[in-house]
Amino acid sequence: MLTRRVLGAGAAGVLVLAATIVLTGGPAAARDPVAECPPGQGNCDVWEHLPGEPGDDDSGGSDDGDGGGSGGGDRVCKKDDGTVVPCYDELRGWFNSADDCYYKRMEPQSPETPAGMTSYLKTCGGPATAEPVFLADPPAGFEPPDPREMALDLLAGLDLAAPQIRTAPSGTAGLVGVPVWLYDASSWARVGADASAGGVTVEIEAIPTKVVWDMGNGDPPVTCTSAGIPFKAGQHDPRRPPAGACTYDGYPRSSQGLRDGKYQITATKHWTVPWSSSTGDDEPPLAAQLTTEGSIQIDELQVVTR
Repeated sequence: MLTRRVLGAGAAGVLVLAATIVLTGGPAAARDPVAECPPGQGNCDVWEHLPGEPGDDDSGGSDDGDGGGSGGGDRVCKKDDGTVVPCYDELRGWFNSADDCYYKRMEPQSPETPAGMTSYLKTCGGPATAEPVFLADPPAGFEPPDPREMALDLLAGLDLAAPQIRTAPSGTAGLVGVPVWLYDASSWARVGADASAGGVTVEIEAIPTKVVWDMGNGDPPVTCTSAGIPFKAGQHDPRRPPAGACTYDGYPRSSQGLRDGKYQITATKHWTVPWSSSTGDDEPPLAAQLTTEGSIQIDELQVVTR
């Protein structure tokens, strides 16, 4: 079984579960959410962030003209004369029915922005009419997506490489007290993605940081900050692993009598996921982890005397 978890780091650095996707089979199933999504999200792979997309304006819903709308495709924006207009425009930003003008957050912010305020471009006609304004609160109708939700959306869609367990000895039983070499054969390449919606652009990058190996016998897990080194007979001494190798000191007893006569190993690969947005929000990195299972047989060393 493969388990996929998407985590968000809280302000105090404590990891908080944001979404859990439990999968069966191999990594190819990684886009089939069957468990809990973040609050308000019904599908971990398709999260809608953008209310009032252009083209949705005559799709029914509120026509009270307040520019606030209910979000999604039901939002309709109108000028004072009743003309229906896009609630969001790529060039001008978000429509405010209080003054029939569009507002777009300036990126970067104007150096003249007073403390505690935000600079916007206010457009009441064509793009040439845009002028900077400074506001303490977003104008009415200004509803850009949450950058952190966009980052979580991107993370949920990343094709992260689940750990591929390799051990030495391989293809034969290990021996009590002899070190076990551990190696993750999956890709350790960084994986990134970006997206833009509602005037907000978000970029993320998933960086592999470690693999935590549970050897299945109650011992403390082994944590390795790299994939490890694959064992090569004739080149490596199994009792003297080189720097960079990931090893377990050795099982204190055989696996005879256990399920299938083997110890059940799990490898959990961790990523830290820094992200940034065009809004300048400074958020702690997200995190993700994937777990796979394997097994190993350990025998007693038999000594024959005459």
